[in-house]
Amino acid sequence: MSFFQRFDEINPKVIYLIMAVALIAPVLRPIGMPITITDQLTTPVFRWIENLNPGDVVFFDSAYSGGSDSELGPQLAAWFYHCMKKGVKVVGVSQWADGAPLAYATLTRVAAEAEKDGYSAKEGIDWVYVGYKAGGVSIWRGMQTDFGKACAYQDYNGVDFSKLPLMQRVKAWDKSTKGLIVFSSGSPGVPTYTTYFPDYEIYVGNVAVQVAGSMSLLRSGQVKGVLAGLRGAAEYEKLLGRPGSATKLMDAQSLGHLIIIALIILGNVAHISKKRKSRANVA
Repeated sequence: MSFFQRFDEINPKVIYLIMAVALIAPVLRPIGMPITITDQLTTPVFRWIENLNPGDVVFFDSAYSGGSDSELGPQLAAWFYHCMKKGVKVVGVSQWADGAPLAYATLTRVAAEAEKDGYSAKEGIDWVYVGYKAGGVSIWRGMQTDFGKACAYQDYNGVDFSKLPLMQRVKAWDKSTKGLIVFSSGSPGVPTYTTYFPDYEIYVGNVAVQVAGSMSLLRSGQVKGVLAGLRGAAEYEKLLGRPGSATKLMDAQSLGHLIIIALIILGNVAHISKKRKSRANVA
């Protein structure tokens, strides 16, 4: 019996085992498969933070839920670490209630990592997370004129702004700050900013399926840069010189795709080989 004939009769459980190993192994021990940087999408986001001065203030919005955290969480982690490394101050909000605890968990974890690496990343001084505030667009528009009042003068943990040194500088969400990035997986999300913050420097972190919808905003100049799904996070990690979870997951994804392609080719060859043998036996 030839190899292809044996392959055509392989137990499906073996295929599942091969895929399991292919997906798990790179997460435990990254392979380091090549990642090409997308200059029109990822590079502008990286350069935005890289070109800022220590002490500059930027905003972000965690407009996503648990189903998108696997893509947008690594984006936020890489971007936030970059800010702490550069000494850029960060203020975060969330248009989604589900996004608040997810983003806060990422911020606290990455802040601890940045502190361990020798960068200042103290909550209240270097970053503040306001989290979710109910009220929709009216609240966000209010932030432009009186940020504290719109947020009830409290951060995510209920700490009064008067006790947070960074918030003594942030009185309004205006041009005195140096841009914002929206990590978004749906609505409300990016349109809040492109509609009501048209003069602001806006960047976007999208789940992969939404990237096509952001391309028109990028071409029109309404959005300056886009992180495209898990790949965008991995590209940012590469630019930062700090491989993280996105790089590991991209290794697993790429290896999984390669194995699927190989299995499809081998399966078709085995099927054709079996058909030819059947015809030969009939003849």
